Amino acid sequence: MDCYITYFIGGFLAFNENQELIEIKPFQKEEIVSKLIALENKEIVEEEIEIIESVKDDFDEIIIETNNKTSDYEDFNNVVLKTPNLGGDILRENFDDYLDKTNISNEELSETYRKISLYKMKELSKSEDKHLIQAINSIDDIDEAISKLIERIREWYALYFPEMDLIKNNETYIKLITENKTKGKIIEAKPDAFLNDVDEFDDEDINEKDLEIIHNYGNSIYELQKTRKKIEKYIDEKMESIAPNLRTLVGPTLGAKLISHAGGIKRLSTYPSSTVQIMGAEKALFRHLRSGDRPPKYGLIYQHPKVRGSKWWNRGKIARLLSSRISLATRRDVYTKKYDPEIYNKFVEDVEKIEKEHPFPRKTSKKRQEEKSKGRKKSRKRKRRKRK
Repeated sequence: MDCYITYFIGGFLAFNENQELIEIKPFQKEEIVSKLIALENKEIVEEEIEIIESVKDDFDEIIIETNNKTSDYEDFNNVVLKTPNLGGDILRENFDDYLDKTNISNEELSETYRKISLYKMKELSKSEDKHLIQAINSIDDIDEAISKLIERIREWYALYFPEMDLIKNNETYIKLITENKTKGKIIEAKPDAFLNDVDEFDDEDINEKDLEIIHNYGNSIYELQKTRKKIEKYIDEKMESIAPNLRTLVGPTLGAKLISHAGGIKRLSTYPSSTVQIMGAEKALFRHLRSGDRPPKYGLIYQHPKVRGSKWWNRGKIARLLSSRISLATRRDVYTKKYDPEIYNKFVEDVEKIEKEHPFPRKTSKKRQEEKSKGRKKSRKRKRRKRK
């Protein structure tokens, strides 16, 4: 006969094949939260050992519902792991009945769940890569906001000083109008940027209140730019702390984006290099699967200068090389914690080898030409459907 063991908020339960409860090992009420946290962290608690000991001699197999490994139960010969099992199904169907057997009220149940949620939130806040993810996402939000705000202030400030459009760099533009309130002071601060015939003596043509509000608006953008630089510095320091190998290989910004896209550095370390290569190109990948278009060669890693700056016929090879090095770097950061200062130089050497071995593009094969023509036909069909 088989015995089925499972657990819930009240403790451990054991059932026989006839779906009868044969043993119960309740948790002490003051220890419920700590016991459940220990079980979630894949630890074996005292109550679990006690219930196994109490039934092991009466059954051929003890089937336990757990996420632990088989090696954790090597002291017991007849233990089998299966999730879900019959005992767990019985418990879930009659949860309230078994809750009553452990004398836990609904209020105590709610309080326990609340404490566990608080614990998880605290543990999550301790994870450094979660702060890194929020920081890199905030950079994207700030960039989007700054882009819209600068577009607006350029149009607005042009009503007063149209020659300012000669300043193409946005940071310089904002710095000039925030540090210098009048047209004359701006020209004095950067005389080489303007033509000689700029009329600098018509400050009275604009109302002082109008100029003040424009100045304040520009100052708010300037503060945003300074905040962005502080966050960039924070990301660099955070990357140096939690992923020094990845930072050296791809830089702090791209490294943080990869970690953010994966949802954490541990998760990124589990990805195969083929997944790392196309991270950020999911739309192109799904289009390839749906319509047969050519699959993407790279996603986020295109931002790396060695990929972006290479010859088009070598980008796929360099992207594959970089993605494999990213996988190795993240695994080293997560598991061994050993820093390799030469990781970038080794990558550059291999990139140079690829470029020397492939100085010219290969001729397009007949098969590839057929694929291209099929792709064009499908693209035309999709456009016709959209028009209809």
